[in-house]
Amino acid sequence: MHRKLIWGVAILFMWAFAVAQNETNTETAANEPISGKQLYTSYCALCHGSDGKGGGPFSPQLKIWPPDLTQLAKKNKGVFPEMHVEAAIDGEFAKPSHGTAEMPIWGPVFRSMAHGHKDSARVKIGTLLKYLESIQEK
Repeated sequence: MHRKLIWGVAILFMWAFAVAQNETNTETAANEPISGKQLYTSYCALCHGSDGKGGGPFSPQLKIWPPDLTQLAKKNKGVFPEMHVEAAIDGEFAKPSHGTAEMPIWGPVFRSMAHGHKDSARVKIGTLLKYLESIQEK
């Protein structure tokens, strides 16, 4: 099981690198920013599913089923928990003392794609946050 998880994570990161390369080429070629839906599809749907409900193709490989991202506001008294979701995506201030998280942290990936321009990574995370807020069920 441990070996299977390691292979799964390795494949996930290779896939993320390939997507990042493609995304960089797309932005350069089209000179347009990537949409939140495109970012979600590229980085989140593998685990959270194309509908955000947690049934992505990689979900069965995880110890903990990915949460339903369409219910975040509902579980937070009707308010989208933007700062909490941003921190989970970015991972910059992750606390290793709280154990390991299965969710990849995308902040470092976005910053490396931005060639060190932190503002470009912030734009990607902000765009992704707006998309996640838009898929919240009422």
